[in-house]
Amino acid sequence: MSSLTLWQPESGELLPASAKTPSQIMIYAAQLTPRDQRQIVSAFDAGHFEMGVNYLWGKALNALKKELATVGVGLLGEMLGRADVAEDDEVDDVLTARDAIRLAEELGIVSSTDAMRLRHTHELVTHFSQLEYNAATLEEIDEAEAISSLKACIKSVLGRPKVEVAKKFVDFRVALEGEAITNDSQYVELLKGSPYFFKKLTVSVLMNSAKKSVGAGLEHTLANTNVLIPTIWSELRDTERWQIGHAYAEAFADGKSTVVAGLKSALLKVRGFDYVPENLRSDTFVKAAEAILRAHDGMNNFYNEAAPVSNLAKLGTTIPTPALPACITALLSVSMGNYYGVAWSAEPEAVRLLSKITLDRWGFYLNNALPGDARVLGKLADDKPRTNWIRLASKFKFGDVQLKHKTVSHLIKATVDGDGDKVRRFSVKLLEEYYGRSG
Repeated sequence: MSSLTLWQPESGELLPASAKTPSQIMIYAAQLTPRDQRQIVSAFDAGHFEMGVNYLWGKALNALKKELATVGVGLLGEMLGRADVAEDDEVDDVLTARDAIRLAEELGIVSSTDAMRLRHTHELVTHFSQLEYNAATLEEIDEAEAISSLKACIKSVLGRPKVEVAKKFVDFRVALEGEAITNDSQYVELLKGSPYFFKKLTVSVLMNSAKKSVGAGLEHTLANTNVLIPTIWSELRDTERWQIGHAYAEAFADGKSTVVAGLKSALLKVRGFDYVPENLRSDTFVKAAEAILRAHDGMNNFYNEAAPVSNLAKLGTTIPTPALPACITALLSVSMGNYYGVAWSAEPEAVRLLSKITLDRWGFYLNNALPGDARVLGKLADDKPRTNWIRLASKFKFGDVQLKHKTVSHLIKATVDGDGDKVRRFSVKLLEEYYGRSG
């Protein structure tokens, strides 16, 4: 193989269409013990669907996190953009359910369709766990929802044997910090022909390593930065270029002379100093955006989103360019909502903040960030978020934005036309282009 690729599940139906009852479906749960299988089937047969789904989801989530941990917790942290994660951290302490599903999709453990179904199961469990008990108007998970969740968990996770996830990239990541990569190295050729996802992740690994490594590890990281960044610079989008420039500015502010010298050398090779921010003000905005997304993904999100959105609004009237993709992603997530709707306490303020973004800045996001914004693109698979996206696009005049990316252009045209089916199809195509695989 001449490029880095995601692990692809074997084709073929893990769960035959003939499996319709809980007992018929449960036969294919290869990762569950006979005792676990019996308990879940008993709960379903007795009509205790919420109890059964909760138990099932716990098993599926634990299995998914365990599988993800095989690539290294440090790499998972880098994929999440979290510099505070160490290799010896516990995966349960690092990954939320949303994180686990997203990373499983990004690494190719589950397809985009299976990831969507897992997100629905997570939202179902979260939604019903948050409802206050009221005997007069008791709402419960119904049989159809329970069976759908059972199929999703077994087909996506519990029915699969253990897999070798993205091994080529795991080896590559070790090489980035552990050996000198030369211009004629196989890794250079692998990276050149790889999907954008791997180029973006390579930048994250190198910049995080530059911040945390010492000694020989730092020497290898900086040397490899000077080989790989010039190799892929012409293909990098502005969001990743700003990331490199920001790492340089941060190292300069912290007085890390060795890191400054190494990153300066790489930036000089590509004439990249236009992407070095004048100050680190953008950090505050990025952290505020991350707080919004934590609330959006967490328990009681419809109540908890309002405070971090309000905090972002207090930071200032203009979002620094390096922080723009993170802030727009967070605000769109709140404004588009999820399978169950939007947070009424937070959505008006999020829309108000988005309304301040000029057309040229929308152009920056749509051309540079949206093609790899798996969070926003993933939301377009669901009816309610997709409908809200179409409404927002009309409000913010996306049709007037100058677009350079061909598939984004098709997506925005379908959005302006109000064609939900085409919006969904082009969002899936963008994800396929980003990851280099079909869903």
